[in-house]
Amino acid sequence: MRYQIVISLDSDEIPKDKNRMFLSFLKHHIAENDKRFFESLYIKGETNRKDFTFSLYMPECEFLRETIRIPNKRICLNFSTHDMSTGIQFYNAMINGRGREYSYKGITMKIEKIELKQEKTFMIESATFKSLSPCVIREHDGKTNKDWFYSLDSKKGRTLFVENARGQILESIKDSSYDLADIRISLIKNKEVTVKHYGIEVLANICMFKMEAKPYILEYFYKAGIGSFKSTGFGMLSSL
Repeated sequence: MRYQIVISLDSDEIPKDKNRMFLSFLKHHIAENDKRFFESLYIKGETNRKDFTFSLYMPECEFLRETIRIPNKRICLNFSTHDMSTGIQFYNAMINGRGREYSYKGITMKIEKIELKQEKTFMIESATFKSLSPCVIREHDGKTNKDWFYSLDSKKGRTLFVENARGQILESIKDSSYDLADIRISLIKNKEVTVKHYGIEVLANICMFKMEAKPYILEYFYKAGIGSFKSTGFGMLSSL
């Protein structure tokens, strides 16, 4: 399920840590609409995988030292999920929140419009994807709780990208274990970017790549996103 939410702002500048701001916005409307569903996603102390992602479209924006200038005071939030029930919950929350104001650090946001988007179907075992929000390749050490971030331009980064993708889909679709070895990713082009995320600078990738996999696996990544932090606004894909 995929749709676009048009959000108006009362300020022409937002923090560079923009994903944090808009995740707060989403959480607010989810909690207002269905507290039980909100708690199922965001139980304190748990970090369960969430099969949704989002990206932000900010036309004519200007990146400043600590903020981003939005000249027309409007942002389009594109939302996608592999889980239909999650998609309906978020959609209903946005519909019910339309016209209501939410303030984040002195910036007031309001939902102006929600539009469902047609999704692509996958019939063959290959697809070309383009990132709509940067893809994060993370290596996490559970013992030290330290993270390392990689570029797709490095061999290590490309290897981890595939390994993490296999782990991601196995956790979400248990029966996919027989098809994991068939997943192949070939990088077409990439641009390294540094994104401020919850106060830290994260290396990420604006990329295009070809993926070879079973059609249901291609569909999963198209709908759920790929890579680390995808439910906080990274790794959303379009299919070319």
